[in-house]
Amino acid sequence: MSGFVDLHCHWIWGIDDGARTADEGAEILRRLGAIGFSKVIATPHMRPGMFDNEQAGLTAAFEAARAALPAEGLPELDLSSEHYFDDLVYERITSGQGVPYPGARAVLLEFYDQDFPNSLLHRFFDLRRRRRLLPVIAHPERYRPIWSDPDKLERMIEGGAAALLDTAALVGKYGQRPQRCAEELLERGLYHAACSDAHRPADVDEVAAGIEVIRKRYGDEEIDTLFRQGPAQILRGRVHV
Repeated sequence: MSGFVDLHCHWIWGIDDGARTADEGAEILRRLGAIGFSKVIATPHMRPGMFDNEQAGLTAAFEAARAALPAEGLPELDLSSEHYFDDLVYERITSGQGVPYPGARAVLLEFYDQDFPNSLLHRFFDLRRRRRLLPVIAHPERYRPIWSDPDKLERMIEGGAAALLDTAALVGKYGQRPQRCAEELLERGLYHAACSDAHRPADVDEVAAGIEVIRKRYGDEEIDTLFRQGPAQILRGRVHV
């Protein structure tokens, strides 16, 4: 199968905890292409105090990395960011200093893994009203509050967000609790799309194994939904709630 769109990948080297070298970045992309991804959106971290990336620097890094890659044999490339949703990054997004997905209709958000801001649903509403941006929740299966109460994710979705599965969670990459949570969220139909979140070439092998888990349990139609239709809907800023 081909035509997959990866909405979350760390192939740009030397800018966060993703690829460390140009060779690693290119190999991540080659392996993603080999398992069906025809478009890969880079999402380097924007997390002040840990990864002090800002819009201009991310754009420059993406352009420099893309220019250093082979001209052929890789998926189509584009840029966004994984925004750590603290007060500073929230203000950047609302003031136009974030890096939303191509088309500027959706934005990828990451949270502290042990709790969520009290103002979260209000801020989701604000993003949709002020910036016309669909909030996309990165790897919800890795957030502890959702382990014990998956309904929290359902309430976020009802509040106007979309949920993005880290496919490798289905084969235990992050441990048993995230794996069980991913399985439950998938069974409940709470994911709008799935991604690689690849940081190293070897991660793509776990993504491929996760895709096979989905195929065996739910069939090719679910693969199409999570890796083709779902990403397309997110990039348009419109998902089925």
